[in-house]
Amino acid sequence: MDAIDVIVVADDEHHQLTRLTGAEPPAGLTFVPTDSLHAAAAITARRGSLLVIGIGAAAGAALEASAECGTVHGFVSLAGELAPRQLALLSEWPELAVLAVAHSTDRAALDTAVTAYLAASHPASDLLVDDPAADEQVLAWLVARAAERVDTSDVAFTTTDGWEIHGTLRIPGREEALPGVVLLHTGRSDRTAYGRLERLLTAAGLAVLNIDWRGRGESTNLGTYFDLDDATKAAAWRDAAAALDVLAADRRVDATRLAAVGCVHGAEYAVRAAWRDRRVRALVILTGYRPSEPEEAELLVSGDVDVLYVTATAHTITTDAMRELHHSAPRGSSQMIEYSGSAIGYQLFEQDPALEPRIVAWLAEALR
Repeated sequence: MDAIDVIVVADDEHHQLTRLTGAEPPAGLTFVPTDSLHAAAAITARRGSLLVIGIGAAAGAALEASAECGTVHGFVSLAGELAPRQLALLSEWPELAVLAVAHSTDRAALDTAVTAYLAASHPASDLLVDDPAADEQVLAWLVARAAERVDTSDVAFTTTDGWEIHGTLRIPGREEALPGVVLLHTGRSDRTAYGRLERLLTAAGLAVLNIDWRGRGESTNLGTYFDLDDATKAAAWRDAAAALDVLAADRRVDATRLAAVGCVHGAEYAVRAAWRDRRVRALVILTGYRPSEPEEAELLVSGDVDVLYVTATAHTITTDAMRELHHSAPRGSSQMIEYSGSAIGYQLFEQDPALEPRIVAWLAEALR
């Protein structure tokens, strides 16, 4: 596997910069020095997984630049100066592993390091007191994070009815073939709605293909969604089917362990693709969906596919329909999560920040 880039952001000749990058880097790491002025350009110019080190006064700029790039999965703050808004960013970014390092005699830096460590919820996050042994510990932490890399690429493929579908493919760097998940948004959004979920899924060891289905995002070669006739919209299950084929064809993916997550119309397309493709073993249905074809209902109650229903109680007709499907399925093959209120789809992610991790845990178990 290729070496992973470690962007090192510093605005002066800090001794830790020399100590870390002056010697031969460990196998699997390539150090790329820059400063806070050019940090964003250095980070966004690179494809694939990245690690970032922010040193001293440059740490805040390094962290903010990292937040703009979806491929940064590890951040080291060396005697970092982080403002309150930057520390708050860490608490809102559970997918980011953070290593906070400061010398015991530098009270301000140590206070910031402790706060950064406490704000970071990623299990690999750590706090380190800078001493002669710290360099090796920092490098070991970076090597461990590099092993958790996620290969990210933009993909495009064509459906059986001529739509060019664009998406983001994220595959963790593992030796074994991984389960694969297709993400399907609503008619009023695009793949960016699943930005956090796709990172959480890959952090859990699942391959993810997050697509713009027909008429949305970049997938507009034959028109935009609200200009399409009903038959063309309904045929968007072909986009989901093609996405499943793309995942299954990747040698890094186990084609016998596929799943789809869909919201409203995205859920409809997920189910319609799944009853035509029995490689699909799990479905997550987010609000606003009721089967319109008998084959859809038959699949959902068959026990052949595990189903997670997520809804809100105020959507009475839809919630009742989902509850009936859940109770009609064999015991243990489906699960239902109900929230009070009337939130739809991604609004539930904001209402309950623990929902996305819960979906990830359910999928990981269903696709074991």
